[in-house]
Amino acid sequence: MRDLSPIVQTVSELRNAFDRSYSLPPSSPETEQIENMLAVRLSGNPYAIRVTEITGLASNRKTVAIPSPILALLGVAGIRGSLVPIYSLAELLGYTRDMEPARWLALCGTDDEVGLGFSDLEGYIRVPMAQVYPASQENKTHEYVKDVARVGGLVRPVISITSLVEMIKRRCAENRVSSKQR
Repeated sequence: MRDLSPIVQTVSELRNAFDRSYSLPPSSPETEQIENMLAVRLSGNPYAIRVTEITGLASNRKTVAIPSPILALLGVAGIRGSLVPIYSLAELLGYTRDMEPARWLALCGTDDEVGLGFSDLEGYIRVPMAQVYPASQENKTHEYVKDVARVGGLVRPVISITSLVEMIKRRCAENRVSSKQR
């Protein structure tokens, strides 16, 4: 006759683990801190954008090109009854402008809204805060990446939209000053 003690022991361990799971408080969004992000690709590279740093997401908006000394400016688009300047997110991060038109617009700011255009939205991701780390020197692709998020087996640099929008406003102010001096 076979010895059933290993099976009996395994069943007992499983029963105890199951019973212990009911003694723990239930997991909830308040106890499990989650960071909501958009997974995007810029020039083939994976990135993430914090949902809390944008005011909205628009798609398939016609962008009308306008002349500008700021190369990353794609033009303006009508959003919610206003003309909003649209910038190439890839170009702001130092990549060449995507060959595809910016299909998606991450809307940023409340007073002076700007749009950050990109062509490849991979989806909405919920990342546990334990999987978001400060960017190390090797993961810090540029000054607008402060953190990285581990999603599955992939590490995504998290773009600091706040820093990027501040830089855009600084550049615009500098261009206004230099054009007045002419």
